[in-house]
Amino acid sequence: MEAQPKTQKTQSADLRFVAASSAVSANCRTTARAVGYPVPCPTRLPIGLGPDVTGPGGVGGSDKSWRGWVIGSSGNEDQHLVITASPRPLTNYAKLVNGPAWYPQDRVRPLGWDRINGRRMRSVYVPPATNGGSAFMHHVVLIWTESGHTYGVGFHVGFHNAAGIGRTLDLDEELAKYIKLVRP
Repeated sequence: MEAQPKTQKTQSADLRFVAASSAVSANCRTTARAVGYPVPCPTRLPIGLGPDVTGPGGVGGSDKSWRGWVIGSSGNEDQHLVITASPRPLTNYAKLVNGPAWYPQDRVRPLGWDRINGRRMRSVYVPPATNGGSAFMHHVVLIWTESGHTYGVGFHVGFHNAAGIGRTLDLDEELAKYIKLVRP
């Protein structure tokens, strides 16, 4: 009989987080080496997400303007998670969620502040009407700056396990408890 992964259930969203696979950690280490700075890496994820949660921007099919950025997306029928990091600190949250594709009309809706594992994080909602084309479009995102880089992690609003902005913020907050910065 195969051992079942230990799970942690979020209180309000009824979603189980399990230990991330070693492939997730390897993916994060590879990305950190490629960009030359620490990248956010989840040590626990909802079942079915990963392993390619981060990657270096500006390579492969990604536009060269993304060089130095971290971009990552993982999803299944129940959730969609996006992770990003900028090569320098940013104060405009719309610039983080849109990356080099940002334009002055991009806007996010601030939701509040959180302190998770000692990190002060800004929670924002990324409305589709003012962020067309962003991987974070219709996501709730936690954003923080640390060691000269700005980071963002967030789930999509509206999947059946995360209906509504409040429940999606709960998922983000749970995920943020398990984010570590992996150094190059």
